[in-house]
Amino acid sequence: MKHALATFVLACWASLATAADVTVAVASNFVTTAFKLIAEFEGETGLSVAVGHGATGHLYTQIVRGAPFDVLLAGDDARPAMLLANGRAAETRAYAVGRLALVLREPLTRKSAAKVLEGKTVALADPIAAPYGKASTRAMERLKLDTTSFRTLLVINVGQVATLFETGNADAAFVAVSQVPFLDAPEVFDLEQLVPGIPQHAALLTRAAGNEAARAFWDWLATDDAQDLIAESGYELPAK
Repeated sequence: MKHALATFVLACWASLATAADVTVAVASNFVTTAFKLIAEFEGETGLSVAVGHGATGHLYTQIVRGAPFDVLLAGDDARPAMLLANGRAAETRAYAVGRLALVLREPLTRKSAAKVLEGKTVALADPIAAPYGKASTRAMERLKLDTTSFRTLLVINVGQVATLFETGNADAAFVAVSQVPFLDAPEVFDLEQLVPGIPQHAALLTRAAGNEAARAFWDWLATDDAQDLIAESGYELPAK
């Protein structure tokens, strides 16, 4: 069953890839920013870009299994490095540094996060597949949260975490700072002091060899215009 599903997904991607000049796999935290970047790129070049998104770990698995992506915009630095090591990427580089935030429906006032979360429902991404999920578990440890005192909702990626909060199905959620402007959150607890920035790297995949459009997109991501847009979206820029 799993094999059949994987085959179906790859077939769908192959069909989509033939209709676009470039295919890009995007980590869930970066989707909104990626669409802004792609709109600018398409407007400047006239080239078309197809997008697939999800948890970084799942995108990595799809690429290893043959998904027809040209570029990966990962939510970590580990998967691009692995793709480079196993010959599936020709180049990698840092493109953003993400930050984690805890959004809550109830203001903290004088209460600690632990007290506010008691009896509540808290959403976070799968720490195995999603870098922001891994950062969330680290933040929970440093906040000394007793996970038996609240209900945890574990979902595949940070995009789904934001959806759970926005739809009222979670009282609190660990999200990317870049998602906060799109959420109706009475309280936002920036976790920068507890959890270091999350390095996000990109990979130019070997499938893109000879694809001038993919190379153009890869090079454009490093331009000042692209970097300015990334910074405006709530990310820190990597050191040059």
